[in-house]
Amino acid sequence: MSCLRCERGHSSLSERREMTSGRMSKIAAAAVVILAAGLLLGGCSCVLTRIIDQASVTMRGLACANEMNQKAGEGYDVREARAKWLQALDAYNQGDFARADELIDETYAAMDDMEKVAERVYYESSGGLTVSGLLFRPPDGSGPWPTIIVNHAGFGTAGDFSDVALLIRDHGYLVFNPDFRGSGMSQGSHEGAKGEVDDVIAAIDYLESQGLIEGERIGLYGQSHGAAVSVLAAERDPRIKAVVAEAGFYDAVGLYDYAKASSDPTAQTLLNEFLPMVGGTPEQVPQEYAVRSALNYTDSMQAATLIIHGELDPICPVDQARRLYDALLAGGKTVEIRLYPNEAHCVNDPAGRLEVWDLMFAWFEEYV
Repeated sequence: MSCLRCERGHSSLSERREMTSGRMSKIAAAAVVILAAGLLLGGCSCVLTRIIDQASVTMRGLACANEMNQKAGEGYDVREARAKWLQALDAYNQGDFARADELIDETYAAMDDMEKVAERVYYESSGGLTVSGLLFRPPDGSGPWPTIIVNHAGFGTAGDFSDVALLIRDHGYLVFNPDFRGSGMSQGSHEGAKGEVDDVIAAIDYLESQGLIEGERIGLYGQSHGAAVSVLAAERDPRIKAVVAEAGFYDAVGLYDYAKASSDPTAQTLLNEFLPMVGGTPEQVPQEYAVRSALNYTDSMQAATLIIHGELDPICPVDQARRLYDALLAGGKTVEIRLYPNEAHCVNDPAGRLEVWDLMFAWFEEYV
């Protein structure tokens, strides 16, 4: 899984059982389903039985997650199924494989009765590429609506953040989740916050051409890679009025230097993925790094920017967030920053996660 993804960081599950369904849907909104499997070694029959149980649940859990992700990509409301799956993951991590198996059954049952809540649309982006995404219309009215574009983390898909889209849609916004080039149903290859920025701006052009956006009431929410894309898009397009950027990178050279020096395996994976996209090191292709660095273009930012970051982030160091904040503030831009001292790549703690959503909605209410 790509180290530029941070959705997995949102599922702190031990406290979820205590939450109301409304609070749980907020937490689940930022979770991407993953299963970390590792078989225990042993010789006695009881240990062997446990290994077999674990392997069986692992295979079923992965198959269930794959089907759920496919349904999300087709525009179905998978929130209940994801909530069940997260409970199954919790049971699995606690070693209760029988309970995890039961919850996987409940996940499948939830998938049998899902509503289709989004439509897949296609539009043209730079380079003649056909790019796709999921469009979530508010249930009431016929538009146009204030619009939020949700830019997914890493190199996942639009469906990964369908829960986030529905959370925002239920506050009265039209929401569009793009599959960046190279993701999901889109053509092209991943470019690491270059062509993906074109894809977001082209999405705004497309939605405007369909008469779906109310005036220029446009906001962006992004995580990690999606946060970098969001800030770069807002710096280029004055139609964008607000950005909420979480756990992003804003200086590609700084990110390269950090990853190269880091002993963290996820940072090393980041480096190995990023280098082919940009075509070399900063010394070899400086312009490729420059165009991916939002810190180079803060003078052109017109959108109000809210920066969210964990101070323990091992992938996109918090210094990136602080430097973006300082640059925007020095330029007289509208900017705020919220740092979480005990968080890493994205906000994991349930209370913190709820606070992030509340901050996001307040930001969009004021500026979009």
